[in-house]
Amino acid sequence: MFKSLNRTKPAKIILDSKDILPLCFVGLTAFSCLSFLLILFVGFKVNQLAARKTTFVQMIDGKTVLVSEQDYLYRQPEVIREVVRQWVDLTFNWDGVIPGTKELDKGRNIGNGKRVTTNAYFGSFLIQPGPQGFRQAALQSLAEITPSRVFSGQVRSKMVISYLSAPRQTRIGEWEVDMVATRVLVNLPGGADEEIPFNRTITLQAVDIPSPPTSDASALEQQLYQIRKAGLEITKITEFTPN
Repeated sequence: MFKSLNRTKPAKIILDSKDILPLCFVGLTAFSCLSFLLILFVGFKVNQLAARKTTFVQMIDGKTVLVSEQDYLYRQPEVIREVVRQWVDLTFNWDGVIPGTKELDKGRNIGNGKRVTTNAYFGSFLIQPGPQGFRQAALQSLAEITPSRVFSGQVRSKMVISYLSAPRQTRIGEWEVDMVATRVLVNLPGGADEEIPFNRTITLQAVDIPSPPTSDASALEQQLYQIRKAGLEITKITEFTPN
């Protein structure tokens, strides 16, 4: 009576091995092209680095300065060591007179009736200031070890550096320098001289390089620029035990 109706089932899509091979070929080709482009990009960057050249720049005063393209936080090792020497010289070399004059150095008042030498005061600007730094604490500690007779010209001090290590980079823009030195206190009225070991590890970090002072800048501004023109400041001073 009734004719049976045949229902057609949807055919399953089954990838045959002959269908997979072209897809693999297309994927491999795309990957190869991508790798080739990446190699070209890396090669281009390497060529850019290789093309960096040093050059000379003549300053307004006639001085010629060697210039090389470097990262903003990069500092040459000898510049880092020189900043350490500069801080040591300013902080611990006392001759009893104001720098550049024959006038007796009465020191700088840092509060609570405590004083440090004029050079030590300027040297403290190489130490990190503000809430994160310890410049004020360093000045207080320095005042504690500064004999009052320094300000009457009866005591002089000299720091003798025996060893200053090459800077060790601890992270980008930060280095450590080990120092072995001796503080020599000279008593001018004929008293016995003192030798005090001063072995420290000094941590420095790169900071913004200040702009050169203008021609009408004050003596203080010029002095501060000379101290901080390397773009470095001391962030930590710890004891160093030499082997």
